[in-house]
Amino acid sequence: MAAKRTVADRFGRFQFASRLISDSLMALLAWFLSYYIRFFVLLDGQGDQASTLFFSALSLLALVSTIFFNYANKLYETNMTSHWRKETGALIKTSIELFVVFVIFYYFFFNLKISRIHIVLFTGMAFCFLVLGRYVCNKIFASKIKAGKFKANVLIVGNGSSLNAYYKATLTASETGRLRVVAQYAGGCIEGVETIEAATLAEAVEKSNAEVVVIDFNDETPEVREEIRKQALELYEQTVYFLPDLPHAYVGTTISDFHYIPMLEVNCHSFTFGKRFIKRTFDILASLIGIILLSPLFVIIAILIKLTSKGPILFKQVRVTRDGELFKMLKFRSMRIDMPEQGGAHWTEEDDPRITKLGRLLRKTSLDEIPQFFNVLAGSMSLIGPRPERPELVDQFAKEIPGYNMRHRVKAGISGWAQVNGFRGNTSLEKRIDFDLYYIRNWTPLFDLRIVVLTFVKGFVNKNAY
Repeated sequence: MAAKRTVADRFGRFQFASRLISDSLMALLAWFLSYYIRFFVLLDGQGDQASTLFFSALSLLALVSTIFFNYANKLYETNMTSHWRKETGALIKTSIELFVVFVIFYYFFFNLKISRIHIVLFTGMAFCFLVLGRYVCNKIFASKIKAGKFKANVLIVGNGSSLNAYYKATLTASETGRLRVVAQYAGGCIEGVETIEAATLAEAVEKSNAEVVVIDFNDETPEVREEIRKQALELYEQTVYFLPDLPHAYVGTTISDFHYIPMLEVNCHSFTFGKRFIKRTFDILASLIGIILLSPLFVIIAILIKLTSKGPILFKQVRVTRDGELFKMLKFRSMRIDMPEQGGAHWTEEDDPRITKLGRLLRKTSLDEIPQFFNVLAGSMSLIGPRPERPELVDQFAKEIPGYNMRHRVKAGISGWAQVNGFRGNTSLEKRIDFDLYYIRNWTPLFDLRIVVLTFVKGFVNKNAY
């Protein structure tokens, strides 16, 4: 039985040691390189022996501080698949914390003049080098996992509907080599996977040499499910997962406890004040820049609208944003005003007779959306977020799609993760919701920047924009 636990333990030790060595080398490299640039490049070789000894001694503080903050930011936790956005976000925090520590340390403990340029150079280089080191480490981890060096055998237990989805997920590119479903027990719902006959779950684990056990039941009686749960608690050397009977769209599901009572919270993900502050600051700066840069285009489009059709330049429509609040979203008018919408609220379809010739071009290139920079500046929208819908459509979709209203945990956006992946207009609503909720779960400032870049690359012109 001990050998079953060795795979995960060995990978954990290898991953921790690799990251620790990489971070240590990168921190020291950033420290001494920034010192060399400051005193031997920028000052043309004016560094002396005393300053060299002083900064060499302080390199220990730089090393210990880097390791400490990386540990505090959960950068040494064992994970078989590392997410670069989360790691980079945590390394940004580490760099900021290093900057603050050295500013405070120098101010309170040293009367002699300390180079502020060196602090800035060090924290900037530390971030860049740490990201580079992590990138190399993750490439090494991925290659070893793909080669099957740290493969974990999985036993599937039960006949729940989620088990097939889980099995298919283990066969995707990101999971290949990490997990291998070797057998199933007490169910037999997956074709092509061996079914093990055993008296107990422990015996099935022993026969399959499983390191991971995944359990989900649909039809069994409460007594059978409770018996399996009891047997699962006896598997102290294996990792055991229960797949809950919940819609996959639920955001931020976690298990916590209230006075030793286990609680499954299915909608706990929310933006903290700090996250909202960062996102709002980015929105204000980005919208101001956008308005200034696009001001000539605003004028040209406004003149063309007036020349080509009767009616106002801007079209205002009530939409839903964070916490279900209503606001008036601004767009350049792209439709005739003498042909009102028929049949209630619905998405615009291809060859809609209400759209003007200029409006068709504006919609196809998404230029009709640019007045929403003013919505962002006013605070009713964000630059990046789920696209807002009309209240009547929100009421309809909320009844049809579990977890739909979870997308209202953040402000509506001009562009979003769903849009840059091609899901806009009359496309799969379920897929759009999945992408929106993925964005909410995994938000970082860098994720927003990535979507901004992708919007420019492939998000403006879209075949589904009518």
